[in-house]
Amino acid sequence: MAEPLAAPSPANGKGPLAVLFFLHAAAMAAYTVPLANVLRAYGIGDQAITLAFCTGGIAAFISPMLAGSLADRKVAPERLLATLCATSAALLFLTYHAIESRWGTPAVLGCMMAYALATAPGFGLLTSIVLSRLKDAQREFGPLRAFATWGWMVSSYMISYVLKADSSPASGYGAALIFLVEAGFCLLLKPTWPTAARGPRRLRDFFGWEALRLLRHPDHRVIFLTSVIFSALLSTFYRCSSVHLKDAGELYPSATMGGAQVLEGFAMFALAGLLTRFRLKWVLLAGLLAGAVRLGLMATNQHQLLILSIALHGPVFVLFYPTTQIYLEQRVDHHLRAQGQALLSLLNSGVGNLCGYLLIGRWHQACTTAGTVDWPRFWTPLSLLTAGLACFFLITYRGQKRSP
Repeated sequence: MAEPLAAPSPANGKGPLAVLFFLHAAAMAAYTVPLANVLRAYGIGDQAITLAFCTGGIAAFISPMLAGSLADRKVAPERLLATLCATSAALLFLTYHAIESRWGTPAVLGCMMAYALATAPGFGLLTSIVLSRLKDAQREFGPLRAFATWGWMVSSYMISYVLKADSSPASGYGAALIFLVEAGFCLLLKPTWPTAARGPRRLRDFFGWEALRLLRHPDHRVIFLTSVIFSALLSTFYRCSSVHLKDAGELYPSATMGGAQVLEGFAMFALAGLLTRFRLKWVLLAGLLAGAVRLGLMATNQHQLLILSIALHGPVFVLFYPTTQIYLEQRVDHHLRAQGQALLSLLNSGVGNLCGYLLIGRWHQACTTAGTVDWPRFWTPLSLLTAGLACFFLITYRGQKRSP
């Protein structure tokens, strides 16, 4: 069995982990938030934009499990993350050069697929690195994870107000530069190597399929299934929310969507207190119910309520996704934790997002007439489905009782 990753040394304390969260989220925001509007500005149609978002879902089926297996068995995760970030930087630069040079939709999608394969394992691997270095994840993870929130928010505002790049390839070039800085910063962390005895011996070990046995546990199954469906429903946030805001007359949609990170930052600091006072079940349920409210507000099609809905996305994210990651850290054997986080990434970004982009993308088309989207009709069923998912979770998840 692999040894647990080393506790943080004085030279590698929490500060570098906070910086890594900040940089990684900043790079992701600079790429993801304006993507739909950039592609539209360069003549790429709605169906191709949907396929562009699907590249991340397809990649999530392939590279996260492989990366998780390598990190658990063979390669220091800090060195692996550095390699992935440097590769992501190069491929993202190529992708936006293809967009700017108008190489055509097939070439752009091909570049995006290559980039997605490189970047898909990144956040799950980073989370695993951070959690493995914390003594009390329930108390310490939230404040550290908040730096990812600030990174996303700062990057979104920079895209809109400094670079004026809501529809410009400059956003992608900026993201590539941040990834390159992150790669260099990863090399400053002390590497934590797994034991040689845990090398893959079978094909299933090499690809991290050992983590699939986590699905035998009833609570694990409920967590993974709920997370998949919730991810599918929330996949509309970046695919559709920025377009909805622009249709509503918002001049700086990237900056407005960055407002979601303001409340997310406060929620991250509050998460530690919530997890010490309430069972994981109630925190996760609160996230699901808040998600239903957030999508319901989008259905009103009222500008002020759209802004409120965007702001609620941060707390929705915090209450559910970091809590599921902490759940895996607490309930999964240490030799499967990186693979467990990778499996969660695969199911969320792969199965969940891909199904969301394709199925909800079809629903988006059905709600569009002569280029105009009936937004209340589009959002209302998604809100109701999320409420139903919350009921399913409440009934089926058991969890562990708190010690008196």
